[in-house]
Amino acid sequence: MKIYHAIVYLLFAVLANSCENAFDYPIPPNSFEVVETDPPAVVTLEQQDGVWKMFVDGEEFYVKGVAANNFHDKGIQYGANTVRTYGVNDSTRATLDKAYAAGMYVNFGLYIRRETDGFDYNNQTAVDQQFQAMREAVLQFKDHPAILCWSIGNEAEASYTNTKLWTAINDIATMIHEEDPNHPTTTTLASSNVSHIQHIIQMAPEIDILSVNTYAPNLPGVLNNLATAGWQKPYMITEYGPRGTWQMNPEPDRILNWGALVEQTSTEKAQIYLDAYQNHIVANRQQGCIGSFVFLWGYQLHGEVLTWYGMFDKQGNTFAAVDAMQYAWTGSYPTNRAPVIQDRSKILMNGKRAEENITVSKNSTNTATVEASDPDNDPLTYAWRIIKEKSAAADGSLPNGIAGLITDATLPSISFNAPNETGGYRLIIFVIDQNNKKAASAVIPFYVE
Repeated sequence: MKIYHAIVYLLFAVLANSCENAFDYPIPPNSFEVVETDPPAVVTLEQQDGVWKMFVDGEEFYVKGVAANNFHDKGIQYGANTVRTYGVNDSTRATLDKAYAAGMYVNFGLYIRRETDGFDYNNQTAVDQQFQAMREAVLQFKDHPAILCWSIGNEAEASYTNTKLWTAINDIATMIHEEDPNHPTTTTLASSNVSHIQHIIQMAPEIDILSVNTYAPNLPGVLNNLATAGWQKPYMITEYGPRGTWQMNPEPDRILNWGALVEQTSTEKAQIYLDAYQNHIVANRQQGCIGSFVFLWGYQLHGEVLTWYGMFDKQGNTFAAVDAMQYAWTGSYPTNRAPVIQDRSKILMNGKRAEENITVSKNSTNTATVEASDPDNDPLTYAWRIIKEKSAAADGSLPNGIAGLITDATLPSISFNAPNETGGYRLIIFVIDQNNKKAASAVIPFYVE
């Protein structure tokens, strides 16, 4: 049966894929438009024979999710069933509509301000204003048929000291339960820190599901930390992937003399995603893990190294990590697979690997080569670029390369001139199967003296 509801458009600032951006309050004046939609899904949590399960309209539902900042509705093509958003912005309605049209649900992000970004949880006026903004968002979107659950904050506890944060989160969760009985609540932590989980148990009992963002070295420890903290409800892993740029100290050979970081090839990353899902997510289904969200579905719009995460390039080509996740979610790889750069030994600059602290002189002539293959023997094209370390395009994404340095950037082996300014640079190769919109990538950092 069809129902009618009013859409109240909230004009928040755009949040891309992180917890770094904030929203300003109060909310601008609302506008209204009457549209026709299907009724909301009824999402419940139930413990059966000691195992937590999620149900959508009475059917068991295991979350196979994408933490996305782009290509939100494409996950269904590879076996995903849910998309995670991080906050309300002027494209929220379109994201929900596209997800629903594609057959996907949405873990709806309600962004709350962080102490580390200057928000004061002792300022009751500001807290009340934030609460009201969250309430308006819930009222606006609660009846959308794509909603799966409400995620209150993303890593809001990062570098925090004021435990009133948890009271504010619990107040929002209480309000959601009052206004929307159809969808459960969660809050997303930056790690599985035991004391933080215990604060949620004690101060935010209205949270139904615990969500944890965690990466390669820490993911295996989540289950033990939950048990140590005494968490008795279901949980989700809401971001996972290769070791983060902030976690590199245990791998000193990947930290170069000038501070640049050595990145894995797209093929190496794909295996990390697959191992994480198989060994530490779906393997823990009987221990309360009701699903997960792979990071990053899309391409980076901020970060220390803009090619570190991202399962697509800016043209929409998919890397091997997407193939790996299709296998994880469905048990079958796609018919056509992404190109392969097997490991970091397959890309060399002046005959050296990335870990060898490559330094060159200004304007010097240099060479680079990559060895790539295609599992389906499809023709491959090559696209090299050189960027200055930590540079970005206007939207925060990977910039175009510095013009005029590479003689012919479309070959597997190239000759190029070093930039004429001292500093760190990154030499990037994209190997593309244009017919099937698949890609591989690899990177070598170097320093110009």
